[in-house]
Amino acid sequence: MSIPYPVQRFGRFGLGMGLTPELVHRRFGFDLGERYHLDVAHRIRTTMEIDRAVFDAFGPIGLGFREPFPRVSLAPYGHRFVAVMYGCACSYDCGADPAVRPRGLSEEEILALEPWTPERFQQSEPVAMVRSQAEYLARHGGGLAAADDEFNLHDRLASSLPNLGSVINNGLSIQGDQLLADCAANPHLVARLYENVAEVMLRCLEYFPRLDGRTPADLFVGNCAVAMISPATYRALDEPFDRRLMDHARRVGARFTIHQDSHVNVHLENYARFEYLHGVDFGQDTDFEKAARLMPGVTANCILFPSWLRSHSLDEIREELLRLMAIGRSFPRFTFVLLEVDSQLAEGRLFEFHELFRRCAAEQTGGSVDRRRGY
Repeated sequence: MSIPYPVQRFGRFGLGMGLTPELVHRRFGFDLGERYHLDVAHRIRTTMEIDRAVFDAFGPIGLGFREPFPRVSLAPYGHRFVAVMYGCACSYDCGADPAVRPRGLSEEEILALEPWTPERFQQSEPVAMVRSQAEYLARHGGGLAAADDEFNLHDRLASSLPNLGSVINNGLSIQGDQLLADCAANPHLVARLYENVAEVMLRCLEYFPRLDGRTPADLFVGNCAVAMISPATYRALDEPFDRRLMDHARRVGARFTIHQDSHVNVHLENYARFEYLHGVDFGQDTDFEKAARLMPGVTANCILFPSWLRSHSLDEIREELLRLMAIGRSFPRFTFVLLEVDSQLAEGRLFEFHELFRRCAAEQTGGSVDRRRGY
């Protein structure tokens, strides 16, 4: 999870960046702990202060806002909303994302999981917390100064719809490593848990957009943990539930996007099986040439790794950016995001990287490019 800033356009290529809670706390002194997440009024005010401080430090590379405005994504539990629905305790730290401790359901508890009726869902404490924040936002205002796609796909601005992840991401948050053991030894338990988790996710997709009064333009499936399983396990256990989310997106007319931030290549054939797919959000170690062949017509976003920026020379970074941009021309739209700008990167070569990205984009488009953003 990061504090995101708008995608900047350099010719046909885009670059979005997000700052880690660690950087915001250490560099600027803001406390992003429990109050920041649970008190929405405090969160709006604090985010505006952060946006101004970030502009003062990083305005020349398009981060922050000279005139901050109310903007917020309602995430009292960070990206762990579904796990909290299962009773996982959420903990907070002034310079880190909210985290949950796996509950570790027994076999008996998994088999006895109750269905998520509309009444049970709406009466749960996590839903009530998000609903109260959404109601405050409706009364006091939270703003959009550009379309959602000016930001990265990982945050929905002025929306109560949480980042839902996927059945495997949520399963790991609830069960910990036991989930992976059960994938091999007790797949029937995994399927039973996934069935129940998918109910929660679909309830979210039905309830929160009605609360907001708007249909999401994008349905984003976060499959980070698919890197931990084989393609065969994905097809057997995960794909049926990802397809339910795809079918929901089709029913409401939303774009369907799949995210996996690393080790995607062995799963590309599986993802190509999704017939209603509009975008992919993959790590930079992905074979994007193969992705373009298997999934023609989708848009693509390349997640850049901070460790790569820190460990390679500027010449090596330039060579790789040019390679990725050349491949990116095979997609109707190709963007980059650097979501984990931490203290080490910000105090190092962030400005140099930004200028290098601009020059590479200009070289790929055959001339100079001016940075454009929605603000």
